Amino acid sequence: MRKKFNVIRIKFLFFLFYLGVCSAAGGQEVNNSTNVELLLSAHPENTLMVNASVATSADARVAIRVKSADTERRRTAYSNPGTEHNITVAGLRADTTYRFTVLAIFETGEVVSSEEVAFKTGSLPAGAPTVKIIASTEKSEGGITIFAPASDANSRYWGIDEQGEVVWYLHGDHPLAGAPVARNLGDGKLLLLLDQEARIVTLTGETLESFPLPAYHHDAILLDNGNLLALTYARETVDGIFLQGDVIVEVDSQGNTVWEWSAFDHLDTSLFPGALASRVLGNGATDWTHSNALFHTAEDDSILLSSRSQSWVIKIDHLSGVIQWIMGRNSDVPEVLANKFFDLNGGSWMASQHAATLISSGEILIYDNRNESELSGNIYKSRAVKFVLDTNTMEAQQSWEYIVPKYTQSLGDVDELIGGNILVCAGGPSDVSTGSDRNAYLVEVTPDEEAVVTWQAEIENTLVYRAERITWGELLGRTGNDI
Repeated sequence: MRKKFNVIRIKFLFFLFYLGVCSAAGGQEVNNSTNVELLLSAHPENTLMVNASVATSADARVAIRVKSADTERRRTAYSNPGTEHNITVAGLRADTTYRFTVLAIFETGEVVSSEEVAFKTGSLPAGAPTVKIIASTEKSEGGITIFAPASDANSRYWGIDEQGEVVWYLHGDHPLAGAPVARNLGDGKLLLLLDQEARIVTLTGETLESFPLPAYHHDAILLDNGNLLALTYARETVDGIFLQGDVIVEVDSQGNTVWEWSAFDHLDTSLFPGALASRVLGNGATDWTHSNALFHTAEDDSILLSSRSQSWVIKIDHLSGVIQWIMGRNSDVPEVLANKFFDLNGGSWMASQHAATLISSGEILIYDNRNESELSGNIYKSRAVKFVLDTNTMEAQQSWEYIVPKYTQSLGDVDELIGGNILVCAGGPSDVSTGSDRNAYLVEVTPDEEAVVTWQAEIENTLVYRAERITWGELLGRTGNDI
């Protein structure tokens, strides 16, 4: 009876139990002959998902509750009222027997539940990561951590639970970019950055929208108006030097460019602060700016641009393209930019950084690789760091830092989670001087002055550009009042 694609059809009688919702309906009892038909089947493309079909004899809202011997009990969102309900249950471990229960709320207000039904998931597909949990505490916010191996177009996006078990992967045709990114859009959707395409998908793998993109690199973000901001390259010869710089483009859903901003129009092409900015690429161009992250703030319609080669974070007015301010070292900058910089009154500036974001406290949160820092990363390791900015006095202060487990000479990510903890992805390789470590470290820490590690995973022999956290509620479709 337990074949890989078996279908379990069960007819059973519901029993009534009284909750507050029943009392609100006047305590009416459901007829004990109310029939419900449940069918469970393996997802045709994903071994960690199960399709549940439920038929009720009267209109009802239906949810699926699921549990195994080694996992907590969880529940999907309730469906819309009706008599036919199709629910995909995600977030399951491989080769595991789960017990499913139907919960139904009828229009009368009566709430009923079914008997448990067993179903075993299939095996993981090839290429699943090897994960070791280093730390896990009650202070962790929990959830599923999503990532993809960097520079492996044949791999896929994976999601691990709090114990490091793979509970999610993305099936279908999703050709990865060299620096793959999956952004949590916060409403049960992901923005995938693929090869010359950005795709919005549900957490169960359904494609909702696709944006054709030019030859973008490193990052793209979704705007409130439905367009995308993406990083692209431009190349120009300036004073006899063939330079590669960055262009931010805004594209609509048809791939039309509706706005753009070029570093060549706004930054100093004579500044080469370190080896990264002076590096000559395979195409013969000097890697002058090498930007790697975008962040948009809707309140003032501004853009944060992270320029790794310049070790700057730049705030740009989206409407006019004018630079509003620049974070970072200001030595040798031209007079036209001098008044855009902050004076740092405590701590140290980031260098060769990734993933600059504005967080809920108003601070700027950054993954600081520290390749070319005054506190060199190969000695002091990389870090996550926050800065407080005063745009009236143009003064800045380092307000927090967490030193990650190793020096990462490239790659890296940091995010503020829903509850305020910080998720750090130390996913890049270290250099020869620090042991050539090619394991990725995903670390969740508290935002306390002395950061405390609440959860840490090590991904063996895998480089990871960015990691993302989604809650169990998001994965199971539970949002708003349905938490």
